Amino acid sequence: MDAEKGTAPGVLRAWDFNISPEDLHTRASKIMDECRKICDRVGALQGDEITFESVLEEIAEGQRVFANERLYLDLPMYVSPKKELRDASAEVSGKLNEFEIEIDMRTDIFEKLLVLEKKDTSCLSPERKRFLERLIKLRKRDGLHLAAEVQEQVKQLKNDISDLEVKYNKNCNEENTVLEFTEEQLKGTPEDFIKSLDMVESGKRKVTLKHPHVMPIMKMAVDPETRKKVNFACESRCVTDNIPLLEKAISLRDKKAQILHYPTHADYITELLMARSAANVRRFLTELADKLQPLWEKEKKVLLELKEEECKRQGIPFDGELHCWDVAFYKNLVEERHYKVDQEKLRAYFPLDVVMKGLFGIYELLLRLKFEEIENPALWHPEVRMFKVTDSETKELLGYFFMDLFPREGKYSHFCNIPLQATCVKPDGTRQVGVVAVVCNFPKPTADKPSLLTHTDVETFFHEFGHTMHHLCSQTELVMFEGTTVERDFLECPSQMLENWCWDMEGLSRMSKHYSSGEPLPKELADPLIASRLANVGQFNLRQITLAMFDLELHVKPQAETAKLFAEIQDKLLGYKPQEGTNFAANFSHLMGGYDSRYYGYLWSQVYSMDLFDTRFKKEGILNPKTGMDYRQQILEPGSTKIGAAPV
Repeated sequence: MDAEKGTAPGVLRAWDFNISPEDLHTRASKIMDECRKICDRVGALQGDEITFESVLEEIAEGQRVFANERLYLDLPMYVSPKKELRDASAEVSGKLNEFEIEIDMRTDIFEKLLVLEKKDTSCLSPERKRFLERLIKLRKRDGLHLAAEVQEQVKQLKNDISDLEVKYNKNCNEENTVLEFTEEQLKGTPEDFIKSLDMVESGKRKVTLKHPHVMPIMKMAVDPETRKKVNFACESRCVTDNIPLLEKAISLRDKKAQILHYPTHADYITELLMARSAANVRRFLTELADKLQPLWEKEKKVLLELKEEECKRQGIPFDGELHCWDVAFYKNLVEERHYKVDQEKLRAYFPLDVVMKGLFGIYELLLRLKFEEIENPALWHPEVRMFKVTDSETKELLGYFFMDLFPREGKYSHFCNIPLQATCVKPDGTRQVGVVAVVCNFPKPTADKPSLLTHTDVETFFHEFGHTMHHLCSQTELVMFEGTTVERDFLECPSQMLENWCWDMEGLSRMSKHYSSGEPLPKELADPLIASRLANVGQFNLRQITLAMFDLELHVKPQAETAKLFAEIQDKLLGYKPQEGTNFAANFSHLMGGYDSRYYGYLWSQVYSMDLFDTRFKKEGILNPKTGMDYRQQILEPGSTKIGAAPV
């Protein structure tokens, strides 16, 4: 499809979504027809017509044009302010999933790939050769080398699973629970936080389950009943609707794995990842948990001592137990009392615009880039900002990113990067630049204060923006290998490595300034923060292991009841259970968003990220442009043209 009117140079779509739900369906039909014709041409090739160019280049172009339109049609369900567009986008996404499965299951195309496999591939570039090998491997994983009846079963299972995933994620995005609390019940949270909450006629304040509302309460509200109520609401979101969808999907995934002769769905998934098998993942998680348990026991003892002191102060009974609604609160107290970290004072030094400017400056310096804001862009919401990215030396255009910073009804409620336009080489030899949406949920500015971030928010921002750079700096030829298409257990590595900049004074000083006085972050606030980096690290990592082990066990023992299994794993690893009647799996969107049997990747990639940092940046300087360019060229630019850990 040609570029649409009103877009910036290199941007192929108009992102204001000034269209109707019917338009989304029409566009979906059009792109499916276009790509089906490409596939029909490849499928009809005979004899000498079957060449690397007539097959691989046609498939590559089909992937490019489909990805461009698909990413456009998917975005509204995550960010559109209009419910009718979100609903239509979800419907269209389901249709496009079905279409992709239809194309993937075409034996006529698979046969052409097998013909090419037998030819001399020495004329192919390494990337084109990997492309051919990957296409064949993926189609065999769909069973195209097996009997026709097996292929039909696999196709139906893939369609059914896709439908369940779309419904699950739509429910998560549309969730809009509101709780009401008196200001007394919110005591301990910042005054400006309480004032920012809408008031109802009774005088109570409205609390949503969005990140900027939940975190201050769970960390700072002194009333345990308030925290308990918020925790229950958070961990029982979408239970009625989503648990049947999830448990059905898990069963179907297992059935598909069995048909394809894999021991489990987890083994099917990890085959193409660095871990290679479910057994290796289990071994990794178990060994890591065993090493962390002694540290967690020490941390837990401290948390319980703090709880006993707090209960005495409030004049309430101390039950000698750590509950799930206690953990964040007492972890925060550890930072305040043992490390003297003052989170409220720190927030004043992290106004969003200052953090963003400093963050941009660091990435510009390290990666030899220049960011320029596009004034008055026509986008899907007035608050969304648009930035152009160029190489600061060559002036080459690399792409654009959109910043959707604040929560709103119907918007995806966490933090993520959403690629909107793949970076690759077009058939005419010119480069198609990348476009990305950075979706955040930071606190909104108030009448008297700008948006003030916690240090955790700053770290999350730095991490997510690292994914943005991975996408935009990619220099691959093909869509299949661009940017963040690396193995899921390596995907987080580049961004995790960059989190180190948020724990170093050299990085912090560039991203901080008092919102009213303009004074720099003082040493007496920064030093305790930096010293607290390892505070509660045992609990944090065991929590990650809990989620990863839960994900793994679900896909090894699919008959398990999700609520019961999660409670057992959390109790075993952390020593406290979820509240009765909750089920975290109902809003654990990773399970239905491409991280099934892959959540362990956050921990797995951490090993590589620390190695990256320690061997280069820590030794050569975290703001060393030479090291930064090596990182850009060796880690970001190759995308998945190499095995994830190969450049490390």
